[in-house]
Amino acid sequence: MKNFIQEINPFRINSIDLENLVVEIGFGNGIYISNLAKLNPNKNFLGIEISGESVKKLSKIIKKEHLKNVYIIKMDAYWVFYLFLKDNKVLEIYINFPDPWPKKKHAHKRLTTIENLYLFTKKLKIGGFIQIKTDDLKFYNFTIENAKILNCFEIYTYENFKDIIQTKYEKKWIEQNKTIWTIKLIKKEEPKIQVRLKEIRRIFEMPKIKTDFIDFRMLENKIMKIDENLIVKFFKSFQRDDEWLIETLLSENNYVHYFFTSLRKKDGYYILSISNFSEVIITEGIKKFLEFLSNWKNL
Repeated sequence: MKNFIQEINPFRINSIDLENLVVEIGFGNGIYISNLAKLNPNKNFLGIEISGESVKKLSKIIKKEHLKNVYIIKMDAYWVFYLFLKDNKVLEIYINFPDPWPKKKHAHKRLTTIENLYLFTKKLKIGGFIQIKTDDLKFYNFTIENAKILNCFEIYTYENFKDIIQTKYEKKWIEQNKTIWTIKLIKKEEPKIQVRLKEIRRIFEMPKIKTDFIDFRMLENKIMKIDENLIVKFFKSFQRDDEWLIETLLSENNYVHYFFTSLRKKDGYYILSISNFSEVIITEGIKKFLEFLSNWKNL
């Protein structure tokens, strides 16, 4: 977090511990969060995005405007909140015009599911708030319904609320007389219900497993189900000196790891691990995967 553009590498941290923290989920072109940061120099702002193009745009603004209180992390918002943010730490959360996923079968992908709202709320301080803007009535109603189920908010709603800061598209839509709904959820207490969250459990030492030789060429393009929530897919394999590598995608409870699995010769045996060239969050799922692979021939 010391480089000029303050981009946080999720594979090299244990937590994000910033005081007076404000979060924007899905910052798009970066205009909203950067203007908020300029208006509030006493607060720290964390922008969460999965789009590399959006990260580039906000990075340019940070550099041009010399903003020292804006941080960026490129990762799915759920896992940023789950892995790196502490409970009762965040002051404000902003969600501007997220994908409404209008079809009922896609409702589980919406940012304001019970699971997501519960997780976001656990990280909020009492008195903190989540502000959501949308032009989709179904998404608006879905969000209000879920917020009421958690039963921990003061809920305020506005039509065409004139915020101090407006996104480019928000201004355009208001000029076209399109309705914009703003929802403000102020946390008055902890949620009244318990919600089971997707989880991955971190470990803090990379597992290295002693094994026999594994011919990675035989694994190319294979998909294997290790357990109900752990699935691996292999791609191309390589050999370099006394090390064999295979490109690997591991889905652990919907969190996706991407890395190179490594098999290195040592004396009369082999060490199975994750390549030093890969950046990963080390979890019990990775350990379980390596143990599974070391016994692959015997399964």
